[in-house]
Amino acid sequence: MALAVTIIIAVILCFLTVFFSYRYVKKAFDSIDMVLDCVLEKKAEIPFEGAEDSRLSKVTNKAVKIIQMNTMDISQTRREKEIIQSFISDMSHQMKTPLSGVAMYTDLLLEGNITAVEQQEFLWRIKKGTEKLQWMMDSLVKMSRLEVGAIELSPVTAGIKQTISESISSVLAAAARKNISIQTDYFEDVPLLQDRKWTCEAITNVLENAVKYSPQDGEINISVETLPIYTKVSITDGGIGIDPDEWNSIFKRFYRGRSAKGVEGAGLGLYLASLILQKQGGYILVDSRPGLYTTFSMFLQNCKK
Repeated sequence: MALAVTIIIAVILCFLTVFFSYRYVKKAFDSIDMVLDCVLEKKAEIPFEGAEDSRLSKVTNKAVKIIQMNTMDISQTRREKEIIQSFISDMSHQMKTPLSGVAMYTDLLLEGNITAVEQQEFLWRIKKGTEKLQWMMDSLVKMSRLEVGAIELSPVTAGIKQTISESISSVLAAAARKNISIQTDYFEDVPLLQDRKWTCEAITNVLENAVKYSPQDGEINISVETLPIYTKVSITDGGIGIDPDEWNSIFKRFYRGRSAKGVEGAGLGLYLASLILQKQGGYILVDSRPGLYTTFSMFLQNCKK
């Protein structure tokens, strides 16, 4: 009799165990199914009733993280798409003027109803237009390769004096055409962490801007100051100047200041200079008073002693 009772109790316990296990498993699977539905529907807020179960809570938390990561990836892709669209739009706008000029003057030359003087003038304008397009394409290639990391800068210990000298040499012809003198304050050569080729490119871009916006018979001054962590290379011109509310904007791609209207340019030089310096752990700042002066200060890292 006792054995029979024991067996009955054991059967009942087994039945109850199976029943409650089934209910638990069914509830767990229903909860997981709901979580997966939320993942598929990209719902970051999951109404989960079984949060007190640590195992199901882990599944829920991981699902929320997956949704958040997916949302971030979508947002990043959308931002990148907007940047690319903006870049293409800006590039198209910048190239439209020289391309239109080249096409117009080419048509006039092909028609043939022009004088020899006009022919030379149109050819000169076509040459200037193609040179601008070539410069823009070169700058765009450099910019895009630097941005995506296709070009890796290799900063090494190198004296700044030679870098500045090479940069000045690159703009001497343009400065001579406007009778602009470039003065360099005396300084001891300083070994800095720099990729000389690209640092020269950055300084040259700033110098080209200084020449471009300086008046006839103007003067450009270069100074070097050693600071505890950085060395500051400053370039000052007495040109048209930049309004304070534009100081941050001028380093953006394709941006051209209000006072720069009527002066040739594409708004890439300062952006490239800033990008090159950032790639070497440096930075660039501007100080200016419209109609009086503009100073660009480039900071490059000192070598560790």
